[in-house]
Amino acid sequence: MLRYKEIKQLLLHEIAQREQMERLPSRTVLCKRLDTTRTTLDKAINELEAEGILVCRDGSGTYVAAPPGFDPQKPQNWGVLVPDSTEDIFANLVRGVEDVAQQEGVNLILCNCDRNIRKQEMYVRRLMLTGVSGLIIVPVSREDTAESQLLYDGLSECRIPFVFCHNGVSGIEAPVVTSNNFYGGYLATKHLLAQGYRRIAYLAETEYRTSLERYQGYTAALQEAGITPDSTLIRFCRGSHQPVIELLTQRPDVDALFCFNDTVVGRAYRAIQEMDKRVSDDIGVIGYDDTGICEILNPTVTSLSYRHAEIGQQAAQLLLRRIRGEQLSEFSYYVYQPTVVERNSCRGRRNVL
Repeated sequence: MLRYKEIKQLLLHEIAQREQMERLPSRTVLCKRLDTTRTTLDKAINELEAEGILVCRDGSGTYVAAPPGFDPQKPQNWGVLVPDSTEDIFANLVRGVEDVAQQEGVNLILCNCDRNIRKQEMYVRRLMLTGVSGLIIVPVSREDTAESQLLYDGLSECRIPFVFCHNGVSGIEAPVVTSNNFYGGYLATKHLLAQGYRRIAYLAETEYRTSLERYQGYTAALQEAGITPDSTLIRFCRGSHQPVIELLTQRPDVDALFCFNDTVVGRAYRAIQEMDKRVSDDIGVIGYDDTGICEILNPTVTSLSYRHAEIGQQAAQLLLRRIRGEQLSEFSYYVYQPTVVERNSCRGRRNVL
């Protein structure tokens, strides 16, 4: 048997161990693994590509081909990938997507990624195999974007249009629909200042892009009001209200809390109540995302509306245009401006002498 035919058989065995649309190791790695020359390997790969078993893309790599009959031109099924489908913010985004999909007669496949990057990557590959005509993706946060770039390059290679919501992925050219987190942080802090609060702390869950953008808006509003930002008033409340209790104990001058999201608001309320303080009267609280908890807590919570449903609608409209092959703006970054939804958690202090 000719050597390249042997290599071809070994490659077929390699392909059988992998999923469709999955990237093969680099040719350098394959040459070493199969103990062959680059010329022989290239010949075997070229033959497999001609047979429709592999897909090669310059600068990206070699991929297992899509299944027979794959047709990205039929706008029948869209995949929607969110970090956590149980959270109101993502449920509202999906509702916005569904409003457009229903009008267009499109079916939605909802994938809950549980904030797990591996699970998200698995869903993307699986949806590619089902022949979806497009994807709307809320990327799961990760520090290393190299693997994500290969994954989304694979989507582009298969000509599957996709749109990002909330955040994009570095190095990937695709429309992004999001909300202005800096402006939201600025608005939230301005609202507290307008109600007479002055020693305003910022409570976040973790330190990542979105929380930093809202923090920057918070500091901008303080500086505009002539107040020097104080780093000792920043706390991370990852799953616990104890950091809030520690803050209020160490800094009794704090009179307001800007919470990164409404989940953190729940922890802030618990801490305030355990310290025999009153929300609004003693310590003002403002949240972010305007979720269902805002109407349940007592007093009801003033919060920033992220406008998730509108973002979902915009993402769906952009995806539809991409599927139809319409030209989008060269600057495909769509930013919605958050708004304050005023309720009763920060009406101003009532015990000031």
